[in-house]
Amino acid sequence: MDKNEYITNLLGTVATAIATGIEQSIGELGGHSLTHESALVTISQHPNESIDALSKILGLTHSGAVRLINTLEKEELVNRIRSKKDARAVVLKVTDKGGERAKSVLQAREQATKQVLAGLSMEQIQLLEPILESALLGVTHNQKEARRICRLCNEKVCRPQGCPVESAITSLN
Repeated sequence: MDKNEYITNLLGTVATAIATGIEQSIGELGGHSLTHESALVTISQHPNESIDALSKILGLTHSGAVRLINTLEKEELVNRIRSKKDARAVVLKVTDKGGERAKSVLQAREQATKQVLAGLSMEQIQLLEPILESALLGVTHNQKEARRICRLCNEKVCRPQGCPVESAITSLN
């Protein structure tokens, strides 16, 4: 076995551990699917997007996205509102209840991710930052991928630092 194969395996295992932790933490909020909660976070951070845009971000069919929005609306987490730009179009906004839920989802994600970092020293964490930024630059090839990558991202934390995903998109244009 070569070193790259070993590192690839370790990275995959860490990614699985983080994803599992996030899914479990978010599940503890009330048993909704990760797609359900990702939709809520995405809408809260990007109000006035269409259902079509959301379907692309989440990798859902349009009808699947409509069903998801129906559920979110029934739970009083999201509202459909007439677009100010196009009277025929509908855009999405979270309700106050939906905004609170989105905050809880982001806190659960952060908590799960911090568990992985808890075993690292501050020096190791500082070494990890440019590696993670480079990795994100390498996996971001277009706007659609960028939005999908960041569907559970706390953009209020990332943007002031100079989001590497947004930087990748800017460098592509």
